[in-house]
Amino acid sequence: MNRKKGFFYSRGFKIILIVLVLFAIYRFYLNQREVREIKREIARVEQVLEELEQRKQEIEEELEHIDDPAYIEKIAREELGLVKPGEFLLVPVEEKDDD
Repeated sequence: MNRKKGFFYSRGFKIILIVLVLFAIYRFYLNQREVREIKREIARVEQVLEELEQRKQEIEEELEHIDDPAYIEKIAREELGLVKPGEFLLVPVEEKDDD
């Protein structure tokens, strides 16, 4: 008659407790994995943001000089290959080796 010790000592309670603990561990694992993925995404977005901030700074510096005649001349010479009247543009030619 002393066999009935209570619900907390029964086999059913132990099984339920084990299932709940395993479920909690599984959910914890899934949450940790999701947190790691979110942290990776945040790092990637921060890197893109940093690159965009750098590009913005370059554009702002370029805009500061946009009306400067010396800057316009420099861009015309370097990027467009323009020369002043009376000047000659020398373009180096690389020779190919026929070995």
